[in-house]
Amino acid sequence: RLGFSVKQAESIDNYRRKGGVFRRKEDFAKSYVVADSVYQRLERYIDIPLVDLNDAGVEQLDALPGIGEWYAEKIIEFRHSLGGYSCKEQLMDIRNFDQEKYDGLKDLVTVSEEGIKPYPLWSLPADSLRKHPYIDGYETARAIVLYRQNNPKEKWTVSGLYDAGILSEEAAGKLSGCRIR
Repeated sequence: RLGFSVKQAESIDNYRRKGGVFRRKEDFAKSYVVADSVYQRLERYIDIPLVDLNDAGVEQLDALPGIGEWYAEKIIEFRHSLGGYSCKEQLMDIRNFDQEKYDGLKDLVTVSEEGIKPYPLWSLPADSLRKHPYIDGYETARAIVLYRQNNPKEKWTVSGLYDAGILSEEAAGKLSGCRIR
């Protein structure tokens, strides 16, 4: 019904059985058994789900191009330290995860809103705050706690922490991209 001969269908099915993966629609078009005209006719029906950075396990992440088991584990560790990815660009905050690696997979991943747990910046003790990747150690974490103790709640903002000299411009920019409660 899709316009493939039995031999073409078997070839596509055999490719997938042997572990072949179509990560992008264009990957299907590159298959030697798929004519350009057939691909153009079927393109709108091809749905390849994106990998959700807030939900994916090691196996799903490992299957992404340029990501091995080590990076897959680092992506999950970073997700836990953030309380969930707020945007996929946060991948580049992982050690040695550069623009080239990001460019190779940015169209294959997404960030679900449901997976983001607001980070309790305004209630955690310093011991816990210091573990967040955008908070530079115990001294910064302690300064945040002191800021909370000495300022009214309406001043509890990331920009307030920056204005008080507690966060660097870079840290404030990154932290403001996180969902905070």
